Amino acid sequence: SPNADFGVRIAGDSMEPRFVHGQIVWVHRQETLRSGEIGVFLYDGSAYLKQLRRDGGRVFLHSLNPAYADLEVSDALPLRVLGKAVS
Repeated sequence: SPNADFGVRIAGDSMEPRFVHGQIVWVHRQETLRSGEIGVFLYDGSAYLKQLRRDGGRVFLHSLNPAYADLEVSDALPLRVLGKAVS
């Protein structure tokens, strides 16, 4: 992808049906995302491909697969945005 800076291989099914296990997702490196955008995050020692959701002052990492609950981001732990999924 011309807008991509790096690729990540998906592990697991939390972002199905849009992204599937083993797929490579291309990512544009950027440090901020708008609510509703999908990106790669570092949080609490793990990397995630999730949809960013904001609700008032609360921030969630949302899985597209309804079998997975949202992960609420704690103020006590830094959330780092690595980039936005472009494929």
